Amino acid sequence: MRITPMDIEQQEFSRSFRGYNEEEVDDFLDKIVKDYEELINENVRLNEEIEKMQEKLKEFSEIEETLRSALLNAQKSAEEMKGRVESEAKIIIEKAEMEAKALKQQVFQKEDLLKNEIDNLRRYKFIFKEKFKSMLNLYLKMLENEEFEEVENYDIKEEEIYKEKREEEVSEEKADKLERLDEEQNSEIKETEN
Repeated sequence: MRITPMDIEQQEFSRSFRGYNEEEVDDFLDKIVKDYEELINENVRLNEEIEKMQEKLKEFSEIEETLRSALLNAQKSAEEMKGRVESEAKIIIEKAEMEAKALKQQVFQKEDLLKNEIDNLRRYKFIFKEKFKSMLNLYLKMLENEEFEEVENYDIKEEEIYKEKREEEVSEEKADKLERLDEEQNSEIKETEN
């Protein structure tokens, strides 16, 4: 059991013949009581401070836990955001690549169409030249025949007439073949476009 300052004050000692001086003992006991009271008061004060410190420590622990939780949430959010940004960037890149492929394909199709158009124009030019040559040859023969008429030479050799007709037929056949080829290619081009 603990001794209180009151216990010290109320403590009485038995008297003996050669005992201590009563006043000195009382003075000394008063000093002890005073020091003991101060110690108790300081102990109470220190206990109160410890309690306050423990409360502050508890608050700081809660703050630390809150901060740790906030930091974890921030890291998690940052990772989620990073993942979203990366997936969005991937989608944008894939979309751009698809658009680039589509544009490239369109360019190739236009190039093919232009090449076909150039080929068609060349064929038309060739056909036109052949027909024009044929027509010029015909007119030339007609002019030559007129010259024969002037000289009073009305005999036109059958061979020459046959040859002229044959040349006309051949050039017309070439023209027809080229036109048919041209129509076939045009239909193929239209099927490709569709």
